[in-house]
Order: sequence, then structure tokens, then C-alpha cells
Amino acid sequence: MFPGMAGVLFAATEEERAAKAEETLAALAQLEKAFAECAGGKAFFGGDSIGYVDLALGSNLHWFEALRRLFGVALLDAGKTPLLAAWAKRFVEAEAAKGVVPDAGVAVELGKKLQARAAAASTAA
Repeated sequence: MFPGMAGVLFAATEEERAAKAEETLAALAQLEKAFAECAGGKAFFGGDSIGYVDLALGSNLHWFEALRRLFGVALLDAGKTPLLAAWAKRFVEAEAAKGVVPDAGVAVELGKKLQARAAAASTAA
């Protein structure tokens, strides 16, 4: 999933970006299925409270929002991954996550800088 997300950020063309978005969506579909099986109708991957898998994925939610803001690529979408979209909302609203989940605006600015560096490196090569 994360290589596909990085591919969305660093894609040289819109076609490449769309392909990487589809790759990421396919991975998220698998994660959606895993969430349904693991959570068993509960709020988080491990049940009623935030656990390791929730922390691992939740700590990257700012990148999902950053890619949406930068490129209009909605990866966590209630229409495509309803369980994960609802999980993400619960995660960021949980007391344990408040003040810990990075701001998407920071990821947007970092994404712009990383894109510029990658573009400069590709033209210099």
C-alpha cells in the first residue's frame, strides 16, 4: 500500500499517478477485507480499543488526506472502502490519537518539497 502511495506522490505523469492510485486502492481493498475479519464488527482492528495495527495505519492517515489535497486522489473513501473510512474517522476522533496524528497540511507541504526534489533530480540525471 505505501509504495503505491509514494508512487502517487512521485508520478511523472497523470497516467502513472492513476496507475499507482489503482495499485493503492487494490491494497486498501485487501485491508478492508482484513479489517472486516479482524475487527468482527468492532471499532478497531483489535476490537474495542486501539491496538498495534491501528497505530501503524493511523499514524499515516495524514498522507491519505495530503494526496487528496495535492492530486484529488481519494484513497480512503466511504464509497470504495466504507469500513476503513469509518475506522479512520473513529481513529482520529479517539482520545488516544488526539494530538498524535500529524496534521495533513504539514504532509502537503512536505509532499510539495519532496516532489520538487524528485523533479530536480530527474532533470539533473
